[in-house]
Amino acid sequence: MMLRRFFSSRCLKDIQMMDKLRHNDKLCKEYFDRSQCILLHNRQYLVNDKSQLLTVPSSSLDSENIHSSVLLTLKSDQALFGVSLKESLPTATLLSPRPALFKLREGDLKSATMALNLLQWQEDNKFCGRCGGPITTHISGRSAHCPSCSVTSFPRYNPVVIMLVTCGEMCLLGRNAQFPTQMFSALAGFIDTAETVEEAVEREVLEEVSVPVDRVNYTLSGFWGGFRQNYSPELMIGCVAECDEIRDPECNEEIAEARWFSRGEIKEALTRAHLPPRDGALNVPPSFAVAHKLMVKWAEGGES
Repeated sequence: MMLRRFFSSRCLKDIQMMDKLRHNDKLCKEYFDRSQCILLHNRQYLVNDKSQLLTVPSSSLDSENIHSSVLLTLKSDQALFGVSLKESLPTATLLSPRPALFKLREGDLKSATMALNLLQWQEDNKFCGRCGGPITTHISGRSAHCPSCSVTSFPRYNPVVIMLVTCGEMCLLGRNAQFPTQMFSALAGFIDTAETVEEAVEREVLEEVSVPVDRVNYTLSGFWGGFRQNYSPELMIGCVAECDEIRDPECNEEIAEARWFSRGEIKEALTRAHLPPRDGALNVPPSFAVAHKLMVKWAEGGES
């Protein structure tokens, strides 16, 4: 797979500076003092009357009202921080993470999701996992240090495989027991310790629907998670799992139903993905989901 060249010389300087800011508290504080900030309160985003993220200069914030903060991005030497407030602002509306998936612009959604998860990591990691002593979070909010045993902790998220099982002009989708009737998606599962992506795909498909896979091709990836408290964020590794023959699926307890669908049925369902689920028709995840993107690539004729 060829990668586009994303980074100009200006971007390279920002990346190098971003790396310094992660661990240099004095320098990071200087950048925070002249930064822009997106705001959260109780795991909700502060937005304006048009459901756009409220972005304010850090200098306008009352330091007594700041609960925690995290460095998100650096562009043209301008830092963007996510700030969790103890009290919301009277001029703002609170937007919960799941509705925000449908309302925020793509770029804003990425920054908001990053802030939500990194701020939650700070809340969940106040003590050392080795010695149990209190840890100190760097001003960047990107790591924490234990002064007692010198362990450094970093935010993490869990690798998950999500795969579109295909056989010629057909693909296999599953309906999770928690999904509404007729809402089908790609199969998915966590990668086990010491397992490769390919091994995880083969195992998960066998576990969930008892269908053997002959070939696995990596397609794309995406971030998911943090939208519900107590659920860890995930790196979704999207694959196409090819089968040489169609076999009837036998579902485990996680999957209420699994069915083979034609390429034409998937194309038709994708045209309605932005609408509320329709009774009596195949419904698929919305456009921001990795499963949707996998279906789009396959429906357009790409096998991998």
